[in-house]
Amino acid sequence: MLVNATDVQLSEAVEPTPENLIERYRRNRDWRLYKKEWIYRNFPPAGLSWLDFGCGTGEITAQLAILGASRVIGVDVDPRLIDMTRQRAQLDGVSDRVQAICGDLATIEPQPVDVVLSYAVLHHLADHLQQTAPLIRRWLKPNGIFICSEPVSLLPGVEWLRQHSGVAMGPVDPGERKLTRADLKLIEDGFSHSRRVPFGMVGRFRRLAPWTGPVLLRMDALLRPIPGAVWFAGNVIDVCRLDG
Repeated sequence: MLVNATDVQLSEAVEPTPENLIERYRRNRDWRLYKKEWIYRNFPPAGLSWLDFGCGTGEITAQLAILGASRVIGVDVDPRLIDMTRQRAQLDGVSDRVQAICGDLATIEPQPVDVVLSYAVLHHLADHLQQTAPLIRRWLKPNGIFICSEPVSLLPGVEWLRQHSGVAMGPVDPGERKLTRADLKLIEDGFSHSRRVPFGMVGRFRRLAPWTGPVLLRMDALLRPIPGAVWFAGNVIDVCRLDG
């Protein structure tokens, strides 16, 4: 029986966000190693309005609100996931600052925010980025910021090596694929400024020997500032700014 990404999320129990997890994201001590900590460290949620595009079960939606966001709008196309987002916000005591909306961005009236975050969502919409990217920009205030974190395949040779290394992973959903150079450029073209932050240059191979994980992640942090490192990345955080 085939299981898609939505089924995986729906199978999870909705529970209050653990305090130790929130404390981790307040401190962000390992922000050089982990993507979400990098985002929370460089773009502190407090006092800002956010759109969590493709919010799923609302984990990030609730985290943003707990970390002090003034308002968080979670959008997803599956009503069951939206119900879970609302339930999570209630359990975490942030329902007053969370709005969960079921629907497609093309049919929802924009409520402009300071930051739009799309965490591991766009690679599920890779063949529809030309339509999706302009819709995301409509949700941003002047000088607003769009942040996406996505798996990428920027050098064919590196992807070939990965697929033959014993850590190959096929798509979970039909239409899912890693973003390419052209995909990232399509996203960035509508913005005044953009920055790609590479992750997983060597860290992606830690599944071959899990005990090497901490070492490989630290190697990634050392490689990150090197020009050209982004082309070897397995994941990229793309930060795009919309001038006012």
